[in-house]
Amino acid sequence: MIKTLVVASHPDFHNSLSQRFFSESAKLPNVTMHFLDGLSDFSLADERMLLQTCDRLVLQFPLYWYSVPAKMKDWIDTVWEKCAPALAGKEISFAVSTGVAAKEFQLGGRENTTFNEILHPLVLMAKKHQMTVLPIIVLDQLMYKTEQEKRAFVIAYQQLLSMPAPFTFDQKQQWFSEKLAHLVSEKPQLAPLLSLLQENHETLTELEDALTELEVL
Repeated sequence: MIKTLVVASHPDFHNSLSQRFFSESAKLPNVTMHFLDGLSDFSLADERMLLQTCDRLVLQFPLYWYSVPAKMKDWIDTVWEKCAPALAGKEISFAVSTGVAAKEFQLGGRENTTFNEILHPLVLMAKKHQMTVLPIIVLDQLMYKTEQEKRAFVIAYQQLLSMPAPFTFDQKQQWFSEKLAHLVSEKPQLAPLLSLLQENHETLTELEDALTELEVL
């Protein structure tokens, strides 16, 4: 099982709906949450231990003027270089929240830039220490999302936190099967749904392969 460390920062975390939603979504057995803003300073020994014992690192934060909050910047400045050996070979991703619609982060959009461009310095920093950069996840305008959209986001974030890379269609099916199998042990009435998913696994995989081939044409 992948061990994931989420390093989270928000200067007003308890009043942030987005950050609380992120953190509630991250409540998984293999995930350790590490909140920075309650710390007056950083113990290098403690930070190094957290980084050494994880396989995947996720930096969770709101965009602050196209960058990370001050406390996370302080953590990076204090910890990153000194703990470099603990970072090498790890996976890293970024969980970003923003009050601006994600569609505005593109050329011609209101922000006239992309998330990839904004996070590029962090990506370079990670690659300097031979880290594998995974896809980012963005939580935009939480207050306007429907319940269905919120549920879809929880699934996407939990997959990022717990699923082996590179997040193929087959891996996502396996992830759903494992989650559903666990639920069936508590709610037997869900057993037919698990059987249906397993029976259609091959068909769904073939459909995904066909769609991939069409994209190439």
